[in-house]
Amino acid sequence: MIVFWTLLILAVVAAAGWVALLFAMGRGRLFDPRSPRLLLHSTWDQFELPILAGAAWITSQETEHQTLESFDGLTLHARLLPAAGPALGTILLFHGYRSMAAVDFSATAKALHDEGFHLLLVDQRAHGHSQGRWITYGVNERRDCAAWAWHCYRRFGPGHPLFLYGMSMGATTVLLAAGLALPPTVQGILADCGFTAPVAILRHVLSRFCRPLSSLLLWLLRWYARWLLDVDLDCCSTPAALRRTQLPVLLLHGVDDSFVPMDMSREAAAACGGYHQLYLVTDAGHGGAGWVDRNGYLSAVKGFLHNFLHDAT
Repeated sequence: MIVFWTLLILAVVAAAGWVALLFAMGRGRLFDPRSPRLLLHSTWDQFELPILAGAAWITSQETEHQTLESFDGLTLHARLLPAAGPALGTILLFHGYRSMAAVDFSATAKALHDEGFHLLLVDQRAHGHSQGRWITYGVNERRDCAAWAWHCYRRFGPGHPLFLYGMSMGATTVLLAAGLALPPTVQGILADCGFTAPVAILRHVLSRFCRPLSSLLLWLLRWYARWLLDVDLDCCSTPAALRRTQLPVLLLHGVDDSFVPMDMSREAAAACGGYHQLYLVTDAGHGGAGWVDRNGYLSAVKGFLHNFLHDAT
């Protein structure tokens, strides 16, 4: 009887770990910005109309489909929105967890395009039209980010400036990529409401929604990810990556972000090895800084881009 109950408990724990893995890291459904119910009950529902208008503008533009093969054999997809005239440079846009660039950058894409930049709207792995079954919270995505930067370097040449810009998990992606070998044409990194490390955000979210089981579920997630997916969720952090780079960094965050605490951006800023700026927006929740303080936010973003925009040769 003891053996039976022991095996039953182990089976229940194993099943719970697998369900947690699927829920936290499994591929989500395609996020369609044309749906009128897209933002219902989300953190952005108060900005539904302007977000849908911004997303509609992005999806209405003529774009070039871009693909590359990831380090682990996935076909990754992005759309290139060329500048109307001679381009100042290219901004690579990386969306957040189970989202898409057309939504996450609906507040900024048109303004940045009007400034004269090419925009590369990336589908992160396990999102949109990119292949992949598992979301890895920046562990593998950082290497995809570096691959897209090298793709743009080959496409546009050694005199063409590049900027990396991410939102939420995309912000963590670009910050983690700062610790890798990037093209010399990368001029700076912009990161809105990124978390410091995969384990840090998983611990925070699990503690909010299932505190009694959070430690067990986190342990199971780390174990399953390591031994089933070959993904080490403890292998990287944005502070560690930022200590290894001299690239300029603009960190943006909403003060009232309950999903990714603002202190995570403060911690990243403290670790920066080169120029950095932290722009905080009061009364803004997760990913909402660009809508709550639209003029100030755009001014900070544009100012950063032009301050570090120069011939990359």
